Amino acid sequence: MSNKHHSIEIPPCVMDPQTQLADALAAKNIKDFRVALDLGADPLRLDSNHLSIFDKALRTPGCVEFVEECLQRGCSPNTLNRHLLKYSISHATDSRDPAIIKALLRHPNVFVDKKFNELTPLNSLAKNLNNENANDVIACMDSLLRYGASPNIPNQSDMTPLHHVMRNRKLDDLKKRQVVEMFLAYPELDIDTYREGELREKLMEAYPDMSLPEVRNASEVTFDKLLSYIRCGDKDKFCEQFPQLNKSDKDNLRNTYKEENLPLLLEAIKKGANEAFDLLMDNEVNYNAVLSGNTALEVATTYGNSYALGKLLAVPDLKLRAHDHPLITVIRKMNEQPAQEYCDYRKCFYILLESDRIDINETDKTRSTPLHYAVKYRNTEAIQELLKRGAYIGVKSAFHELPIDGMGAELLEDHFDHCISSNGARVGDESFEILVNFMNLMPEPNSHSKPKLKHVLREEMAPIAFIAKSKEHRYLLQHPLITSFLFLKWHRLSTIFYINFLLYFFFAVSIIIHTVLKLSRVNADTDLCTNIFGLIAWLGIVYMIIRESIQFVMSPVHYFRSPTNYMELALIVLAIMTRSEQTYDRQTQRIIAVFTMLLIAVELCLLVGSLPVLSISTHMLMLEAVCKSFLKSFTLYSIFVVTFTLCFYILFGKPQVDENGNAVSPEDDDFNKFSNPLAALIKTIVMLTGEFDAGDLQFDTAYSYLLFLLFVFLMTIVLFNLLNGLAVSDTQAIKGQAELNGAICRTQLLSRYEEVLTGRSERSSFIVNHEPFRSVCRRLMNLYPNYRHIAILPNDSNKVLIPIGENYEMKELGGTIKKNSFHPLPSHDVAKEKKLLDPPVQFGPCLCSCITNKCSEMDRRTVKLAMAVLEQKTVKMEKNKRQQDTENRLRNIESKMDNILALLRDLKAERN
Repeated sequence: MSNKHHSIEIPPCVMDPQTQLADALAAKNIKDFRVALDLGADPLRLDSNHLSIFDKALRTPGCVEFVEECLQRGCSPNTLNRHLLKYSISHATDSRDPAIIKALLRHPNVFVDKKFNELTPLNSLAKNLNNENANDVIACMDSLLRYGASPNIPNQSDMTPLHHVMRNRKLDDLKKRQVVEMFLAYPELDIDTYREGELREKLMEAYPDMSLPEVRNASEVTFDKLLSYIRCGDKDKFCEQFPQLNKSDKDNLRNTYKEENLPLLLEAIKKGANEAFDLLMDNEVNYNAVLSGNTALEVATTYGNSYALGKLLAVPDLKLRAHDHPLITVIRKMNEQPAQEYCDYRKCFYILLESDRIDINETDKTRSTPLHYAVKYRNTEAIQELLKRGAYIGVKSAFHELPIDGMGAELLEDHFDHCISSNGARVGDESFEILVNFMNLMPEPNSHSKPKLKHVLREEMAPIAFIAKSKEHRYLLQHPLITSFLFLKWHRLSTIFYINFLLYFFFAVSIIIHTVLKLSRVNADTDLCTNIFGLIAWLGIVYMIIRESIQFVMSPVHYFRSPTNYMELALIVLAIMTRSEQTYDRQTQRIIAVFTMLLIAVELCLLVGSLPVLSISTHMLMLEAVCKSFLKSFTLYSIFVVTFTLCFYILFGKPQVDENGNAVSPEDDDFNKFSNPLAALIKTIVMLTGEFDAGDLQFDTAYSYLLFLLFVFLMTIVLFNLLNGLAVSDTQAIKGQAELNGAICRTQLLSRYEEVLTGRSERSSFIVNHEPFRSVCRRLMNLYPNYRHIAILPNDSNKVLIPIGENYEMKELGGTIKKNSFHPLPSHDVAKEKKLLDPPVQFGPCLCSCITNKCSEMDRRTVKLAMAVLEQKTVKMEKNKRQQDTENRLRNIESKMDNILALLRDLKAERN
């Protein structure tokens, strides 16, 4: 009796995906193979025999589908098995399957000449050629030759692939002749260089009817021969014979020598032949020349040759093309598996960062910077290093993306913490300074930009504005780095804001008083006051017109995108109509005056809400949030309002008739009788708030009672309380993050002012591109270069110190001034290089200092947050130091234990 009840069949999907992948390859089941890959199996994981699934598929005949599937899932055609030191092309050669070879060779830049056990793929195929596998091997060799594999690379015995074919006794004459003809079709075949030209003798003896390549002088040194030495890795022969090339035919090569040596230099870079590279660099070679669109620097960057890259960057007269982006190229390849032993993109990355020739904010054709690509490829190490060296986080690409768009908030916060440091003095000393570095918030002009573009006004609020809009990054607005930056921006722009606020306030007061006095004119005294305030109102109107005209001229596109500007234009028109002598009736004048006062109040409310006072900005945010929430909700629930309006109009708005059936006028007003649809709508909305006036309603049927009770329950009790609850929840949420909301309001205000001054990003209008307007706008808006870093004195009233001069000047290289990146801040106290924070306008004191006398003092909360960051960094450093000490002690203990065990083994051996 079989125990069928206890036999459980485990479905393949429950198995380990890696095991399922191996089983699928063994069974040649491509469907299960794909399922295992979808479940997360890794085709590059090595097994106990140090072979991956990808390696096994390559070396197994008939598995081309599995190879193609692995290639589609991210496996490189140049994958290196680091344990066996064997590339994919060598594994595919072992299969002798033409389909697998062709699947690999469909990809560009496959290393078809890579050796394994001193044999190239062609050598390996030729050495193992016989009558049984002749057709497949010949097809594989033909594919390799067509792709560009060299038939001239010898093995350790100086035997080329054709040598192996001619010595092969397992191949019949017909097949051998076919292979020989295939090799002879190769135009650069060399049959004279190796083994003293014995290959030509064998070919002439075996096939006298064949036309052979021209005889080459084995002792003659040619570029092709030197090139083959580099390709096959024979550095000794290259270094031995290269000087002979310099001596031969010197007169003919005098003008073309530098260009002729360029292919050798590029090939030495590609193959990592450092000895050949040094020899070529020591001789005359034009490393600035271009071959097939590539320079030596570009090839070194693309192939990850850190040795060549460092040597080239050290050459004084090296030229970089405008469209070369070596740093971007390296970052794009840092996550790739190295294709060669010498390939080290990580080392190349650091070499480029250390070079003064490389612009850390270089942009490609999509206006993307290296930081954009580091974020795109999720390379945390590259992101951190670029940020530490001052990469600007506010560059907008052609797709309007900032580098911080895909950057993690914790990573950005950790770097912001590194931007807060101290001068090394003790915390309680009066000389103790908190150093704040704005290196990542300052847009620097690109070295390749046109000279006139380097002096235009630039946006500095772009990264802060993005942080304010991003829910993930928004909390970083409370970081001391950001709050101090906003403090400096407000310090600059506060003059414009306060002047505008005061002028508008006088305009609002004057026109309101003028309107009230004019509409309630009773005697001659009021006429005098009316005229005085009317004159002031005219001055205010002129100021409003000038202000709007400047905004329009400086930023016409942005001007019409702002709804506030339309309101201000309407206010100007209504103010002129209110102030001028009207020809229309008194009632129309009063209506115009009413709307004018409403717009004045709204504008004044917006300006007051922009004041840097936390309580005011919080209340303005609450008002805005409640209004938006109510309108959004009421728009949805207006369906019920309109429905009840029509119901009330039908039931209670029927006309009254006398005994003869004639309509009579109601004794009460139309509003309480729902006599028309518009009055019924207004009455219904009023009833929504609880003002029923039920006594004026005529409940003559049971349906009217039912409708009224349904309205009271659904609209007044449920809907109205729901709207109140939403408003309360919004206000509580805003109060809970009042400080953050205050920072958001200030960021929006500063961004709005900056957009007006600059027009659009790096496209300010012609007014601010000419002196003296450009200098005034730059003084009032741009922090760069005067505020690249500041010092705060927490023990001296939180005073802010700024650098006096350009202490970090641009470096002069090769006759051109090029600014690479910000230099590290000095850790020592240099009192002579700093001064107290200057006012935004040089010809007069800062307006806010006249009121509070604290214009040059940082707010206490920012200082406390900065001190907390410093303390946190100190604790973290101590923790890391203790952890490192613990690890060192454990290593020492392990070392001593190993020594003790070794001594015990020696003692045991002596006793035995």
